[in-house]
Amino acid sequence: MKAVALGLLFGAFALYVLATAMEGRHLAWGYLGAAAEAAMVGALADWFAVVALFRHPLGLPVPHTAIIMANKDRLGDQLARFLDEHFLAPDHLALSLARVDVSSAMSDWLQRDENTQRLASWMREAAPGMLEVLDQTAVREWAADLARKVLERVELATLGGQALEALVAHQHHQQWLDQLLQQLADWAAQDNVQEHFTDAIAKELRQLKYVGLDQAAARLATRKLVAALSTMLDEVAQDAVHPMRKRFDQWMIETAERLQHDQAWQARVALWRDTWLAQPGWQTPIEKGWHELMLKLRDEAQQPDGRWQSKCAELAAMLGQRLKDDASLRDWVNVQARQVLQTLLQVNRGRIVGFVSERVHAWDARELSDVLESHIGRDLQFIRVNGTVVGAMVGLALHAVTMGVLSFPAVQAWLH
Repeated sequence: MKAVALGLLFGAFALYVLATAMEGRHLAWGYLGAAAEAAMVGALADWFAVVALFRHPLGLPVPHTAIIMANKDRLGDQLARFLDEHFLAPDHLALSLARVDVSSAMSDWLQRDENTQRLASWMREAAPGMLEVLDQTAVREWAADLARKVLERVELATLGGQALEALVAHQHHQQWLDQLLQQLADWAAQDNVQEHFTDAIAKELRQLKYVGLDQAAARLATRKLVAALSTMLDEVAQDAVHPMRKRFDQWMIETAERLQHDQAWQARVALWRDTWLAQPGWQTPIEKGWHELMLKLRDEAQQPDGRWQSKCAELAAMLGQRLKDDASLRDWVNVQARQVLQTLLQVNRGRIVGFVSERVHAWDARELSDVLESHIGRDLQFIRVNGTVVGAMVGLALHAVTMGVLSFPAVQAWLH
C-alpha cells in the first residue's frame, strides 16, 4: 500500500511536469496541471500526517510528530480507562454475559467422545497428585472446620424433621423397620445372647438355686422368651398393617412434626450439637473419614484396569447429555456461570485495568509504535491514496472556478 500511495504521488508529479510543459498549447493542460499540483499537495500532506503518528518525518524533530512514542503512557492510561468504562462496567458486562450460553457449549463439548476421553485421561493422570494434596493435614483440618461452620449454621432439628417427613412420604421408614426386625431376630438367635439371658434369669431365681433347678428353669424361660420374640417379630414382618407398624408410623410423623415446629425439641437438638462440637477431638472422625476417602479414591485411580478413567468418561458424557435434555439445568448452569464470571471480573476489575496501563507503560515506545503501525498501517495508507485523489478533484474544481471568475468582463477590467 505504501508503493501504491507513492506511485500515485510520482504519477501526479509526472503529470504536473507534462501539463506545465504543454500548458500553452491547449486550455485543458491548465486544468490537468492544477489537478496534478493539488494531488501532490494532498499526497504530501497526508503522508506527513500518517508518518507523524509513528515517527518524525524525514527524521526531523518537528513539533507534534512521533505522537504515539511521545504520548505512549498517556495513551495507555486512556486505553485502560476506556476498557474500564465501556467493557468492564457492570451494566455492559451483564448485557454481554447474558448472551453467553455456557451450558450449551459445555453440552456440545462433552457429547464428543474424543473430548470426554481426553478429559478422563487428564483426570486419571492428575488424580493421584491432587488427592495426595487434598489428604494433607491442613486440608483435613479445613474440611473439619468447614463441617463445623455448616453444622453451626444449619438447623439440624428442622432438617432432620424434613428428612423423616420425606422418608414417611415414600414409605422408606418401613424398610428400615424391616431391617431392624431382622437384625433383632438374628441377634436373639445367637448362642452367646441366649446364654446371657439364661444367666440373667438364673440370678433372679435364687430360691431354685439351692435345689439345682435355677439353670434349667432359666434355659426354659430363655427358650420361651426367644420363641415369643421371634414369633412377634415374624408377625410384624409379615403383616403390613400390624398395629406395631401403625404405631411406628405415628411415632415417625409426630417426631418429624415436633422436630420442625417444637421449639423445645429444636433447642434440645441445638444443645446436643453444641455440646458435641465443644468436646475435644470432635473433629477426629471427620478428619479420619476424609483421609480414608482420599486413600480409597487414590487407590482406585491408580488401578491398571482403567475403570477410573472409564467412570470419569461416563460421568462426563452423562453430564453432557443431561445438560442437553434438561432445560432447567441449563438455565441454572448459565445463571451460576454468569454470576461467577461477573463477580470475578468485578473483583479483579482494578487489576485488569492496572495491568493494561502497566503493560503499555513498560512497553518500549518504538516497539509499541512499530506494532501499531504493523496492525493499522495498511489502512492508514488509504488516507494517502484518498488525499491524492481528493486533492486532484479539489484542485480541478478550484481551477475551474478561478477560470470561470476570470472570464467575467468586470473582473478582467478590474485586473487591467
